[in-house]
Amino acid sequence: MSEKGKNNKKKTGLGLAIWILLILIILIVFLVKQEEIKENFDKSGATALIEKKIGKEIFDDKKDSKKSEDSGEIIIDLTKNSKKTEPVAKTDTPAKKEITEAKSESKSENTVDSSKKDSNLKKEQESTETKKDKPSANTINAEKKPVVTAKSSPSVTSAEKTVTKTVTSAPANTTKSKICFVALDSDGLVVRKEVSRSVAKDSPLAEALKELLKGPSATEAKTGCQSYIPEGSKLLGISIKDGIATLNFNEEFQFNNYGPVGSNVQLMQVVYTATSFSTVKKVQFLIEGKKLDYLSEGVWVGSPRGRNDY
Repeated sequence: MSEKGKNNKKKTGLGLAIWILLILIILIVFLVKQEEIKENFDKSGATALIEKKIGKEIFDDKKDSKKSEDSGEIIIDLTKNSKKTEPVAKTDTPAKKEITEAKSESKSENTVDSSKKDSNLKKEQESTETKKDKPSANTINAEKKPVVTAKSSPSVTSAEKTVTKTVTSAPANTTKSKICFVALDSDGLVVRKEVSRSVAKDSPLAEALKELLKGPSATEAKTGCQSYIPEGSKLLGISIKDGIATLNFNEEFQFNNYGPVGSNVQLMQVVYTATSFSTVKKVQFLIEGKKLDYLSEGVWVGSPRGRNDY
């Protein structure tokens, strides 16, 4: 062969190699940037034209394949080109048959038992009806005896009268208040013992303190109630401001025969009785209108006293 023919063959082989290389590069670029190309096609509207000409099956198949690859699941669609199958009638298993037979037997037993119960009830009703129809000797004797009504009994009327008296005599303008007394426990220690008394609604705090100064009643004393407030103590005045009740007592209030312990107990009784009302938090003590620092037994009363102080 001539040199020209050899050169032509080399050129054609080189050209084919270059074209093959270009096609491979294009395929690689297409595979790598397939998503970007598809997005550009979607934006430019080229996919709509291709779908009209070629159809949506190519893109749908690609989407299905991508979803299966991403999820890692193998999806096999058997609905395409598959023949419709007719539903097969379900057959009961032997276990189900045994259950249904047991149910039917239990139902039959229940019906037999219910029929027996109905027959027994009918017999009992018939026997009671025959008993009702036949009058007994006791009923005949009862008919002969005179019947005594409740109106003829004097005890009922007297009880009714006493009830009406207690209801009408109850005062309507009073309220319950707690009065603080003390008692001695088994170890000989002084403990608080509160009782409830009725006081007037107009001035409940003043009335409660007056009840405290009276001391325990006879029935309360039987339960162990005592008072360490000196005899002859009187409440001269009372005022409440900002939760502090200023109580003015006479001179007898500051002298206690039981020493400092008795003075502390008497102050505690007054404080707990006064602070049982929601408007009072602390108590300031006055003696004959004067604010003293100490009582005669050296107990401090120069500042308001509350429950936390005892």
